[in-house]
Amino acid sequence: MKRLLLFVALWGMAGLTVCPALGVLASVPMNQQINLGYGYNSQSPGGDAIYVPSFSGTDTQTIYGDGVLEPQGFTRHNLRTLPGTWWYQYVDLNLAGITVPGAGLNLSNAGATVEFDTRYFQDPETNTNPYGDAPVFVRLYTYAADGNTYLGHRDYSIVYATQPPWSNPPYPTWTHVTVSVAAGVGADGGVFDVTNVSRIRFYGTDWASGGFDFVDFKNLVITPEPASLALLGLGGLALLRRRR
Repeated sequence: MKRLLLFVALWGMAGLTVCPALGVLASVPMNQQINLGYGYNSQSPGGDAIYVPSFSGTDTQTIYGDGVLEPQGFTRHNLRTLPGTWWYQYVDLNLAGITVPGAGLNLSNAGATVEFDTRYFQDPETNTNPYGDAPVFVRLYTYAADGNTYLGHRDYSIVYATQPPWSNPPYPTWTHVTVSVAAGVGADGGVFDVTNVSRIRFYGTDWASGGFDFVDFKNLVITPEPASLALLGLGGLALLRRRR
């Protein structure tokens, strides 16, 4: 087993040598669920890394694999809750095997970014809000070494919206969003540690939903800096973590 782990590590480092410009620290395509059997996140007791928490009302998620609806798969957040509420969608990097509780991603570099693709569908028959609805906000989190105790967050307010001044296109067009980690627009909450980021929240409003609206997400990529080393990849890192 030690030889196998050494091979995986050397393979990963070889890949980094060939492609150092990638600088990708974490990549979650969101085209399939990730569940490694960890149960320490009380928001996702079953261990799903991509999840809708219970405080998002009756909202649900559907994860479509590659080729099911489109060539590239994605996660759909179904906005089922009554109008006038907030919706929440999470990705837990610890549960995904990308980070270890208490040792999250170090995003302190000035060039660190969080990127993803998103789009919003407003059902024309059940939601006639003329101003558009469901803008997407982003929030990064720091959690304690137990993987469950909240320590702090940094918020980035609206990063996608179909209404002005953003005027992003609605479904079916995808919009690529790039968030500069250093440019949090609001005050950090709690004790946020930019060198220990382990959870990401997408959230927003759906003030006039009739239960048929949805928001889609795919291609979550976190990059610390252009010339930094990439991780081994989801499968390799998960293997290393399980064998520690």
